[in-house]
Amino acid sequence: MDNYRGIMLVPIISKVFESFMLSVCRDVLRTDPLQFGFTNGVGWSEAIFALKSTINHFIQNGSCVYVSSLDISKAFDKVNHFKLFTSLIKYGVPIYYVDVLRDWYGKLYAAVRWCGALSYVFCIGSGVRQGVCSPQLYLMCL
Repeated sequence: MDNYRGIMLVPIISKVFESFMLSVCRDVLRTDPLQFGFTNGVGWSEAIFALKSTINHFIQNGSCVYVSSLDISKAFDKVNHFKLFTSLIKYGVPIYYVDVLRDWYGKLYAAVRWCGALSYVFCIGSGVRQGVCSPQLYLMCL
């Protein structure tokens, strides 16, 4: 069960809305320049290059280097919706965008199909929907 993650098909209108929201709220919904995941044009190879360059710099200057790694692979699923909306308001996202997101997230229901059987419908009370602005929404809650 730990490896299960539901996949939600996001309607085109959601993608259009999120793209528009990102363009309007560009100053508020931005990622860190050192964000490698979920960023166009960069990925694991750039992250490894940055790590190796940093380690080499400190070693060449006589410092010790200690590295720690954190696995946050399921962190998107743990985002509290109330905290998300509160953070969006706090950072200055216009209230009408927050209201639309609150409405969408408030109506998230799912059922699990397994071997032809369908579970009862249940409410999804946490997590960031997969979509255009998922990384930015996740980062708002950190």
